[in-house]
Amino acid sequence: MKAWWLGLGLAALAGTAGCMTPPKASTVWVNPLTQMESMLPAVPADNNYILYRMQYGQLAIDLGSDALARPRLKEAFEQLGAERDNTAAALTTEQLKYYKGETYERAMLCCHLGMLEYEAGQYNNARIYLMRALAADAASVVKQDTPQVYGDDFALAYFWLGKTFAKLGDADQCRIALQKAAVRSERADAAKEAEQDRKMCEVLAQRRIEGEAWAWKTFGDPKNPKLFIEGLTNLTEVSQTAVTPPAKLPGAAASSPIVRVTDNPAEFFTPAYQAETNMTCLIEVGRCPQKYLTGISGERTEFMRVPTYVSAIRVYVDGHDAGGAIELLDFWHQAATQDRIFEKDAAQAAKGVLKFILSQTSYASYAASYWNVSGDLRQWSILPGKVYVFAAKLTPGLHTIRVEMFDLCGRSLPRLTNTYYGRMAPASGEACYMLRPVFDGDNKFPTELIQKALEAGVTPGYGLSY
Repeated sequence: MKAWWLGLGLAALAGTAGCMTPPKASTVWVNPLTQMESMLPAVPADNNYILYRMQYGQLAIDLGSDALARPRLKEAFEQLGAERDNTAAALTTEQLKYYKGETYERAMLCCHLGMLEYEAGQYNNARIYLMRALAADAASVVKQDTPQVYGDDFALAYFWLGKTFAKLGDADQCRIALQKAAVRSERADAAKEAEQDRKMCEVLAQRRIEGEAWAWKTFGDPKNPKLFIEGLTNLTEVSQTAVTPPAKLPGAAASSPIVRVTDNPAEFFTPAYQAETNMTCLIEVGRCPQKYLTGISGERTEFMRVPTYVSAIRVYVDGHDAGGAIELLDFWHQAATQDRIFEKDAAQAAKGVLKFILSQTSYASYAASYWNVSGDLRQWSILPGKVYVFAAKLTPGLHTIRVEMFDLCGRSLPRLTNTYYGRMAPASGEACYMLRPVFDGDNKFPTELIQKALEAGVTPGYGLSY
């Protein structure tokens, strides 16, 4: 099967066919970290000093550049406790406020640092950062009637804290932390949201089938030599589901490299199992919640849920089925369960009402029209929607890790299959990897194939959220 079989035509379901000027494909790779680093504010007093470093650190980790992420994230962390003058923001727009992040963003900043320190073997430092992550999560609960569990459910931090305590030789704290990592708090709206998402999955599934049928008809017909692609797979015939995975893939290694694996949370989150593993993979999918403005004058900030239609992930090692990854963190849940600060909301509401009143007054309406009282839309925008975890004991050596996705109804999402080569499982100790699967990730388009797709009226892989 060709590596690029996933990629031509699904964008047709978004209606991209039509009159367009195909962009010229470029084979020159540009390191996105270089440009992003040049944009980082140099002065700690800059209102975006922390935010830009959080964004940079996330991108660096996703690209495998932990050494570049670590110092920048530390710089951001060091400014979390700094006192800053926010007078301008109090009088006008919150965009002028010194941005320290939402509670879950601060928790994730500390969690990233904890994981990086853990991987560097600095276990006491890792413990400190991970405890700070949990403290940031606890700060999300300020009202007496809010369930306290909402401030104690940052499972990603608890998972790494458990592994850290194991390295520090504290068996009791290791066990407690891993138990807490397994706990999932519930929200009243979760069931209703899941039902809405299932209905939308049915709609998207039909669109995918239509798009794949178009792709097969357009590029799989040998009678049209201009667009024909030899070896193309007809994705309308993919029937695999989350409950019927193959035991191994075509071309799998002769013997299984999997020594010990489980996707049972009751077993996974135990000190005994984690002590056996020598490879841990965090798998990030989807998009984090997005902010938007509401209120009389756009003075109030709300979160919009971006559904993550991936609900199950299957992992293959050297072509052999290694079971499912376990959901560890849902950023929509974190955003939806953090309490709003009454004083902040009251101040913003007062500005919105006053601006509206002044806009109705003849002598002040002109000035009021220029008074910006909008809320703060800034956010750590490249965080994922969810984080899954996979950990296993593998035979020492290099391995190929393949992740396959399934929607809420259990249907395969073959265009989200991503394969990662050369992942080392050490003979002693462990290896930790952050995987960020992307749409059409297994497609390595030669330039001529990209041009064919564009000429046929599609933009492969553009604009699809999962």
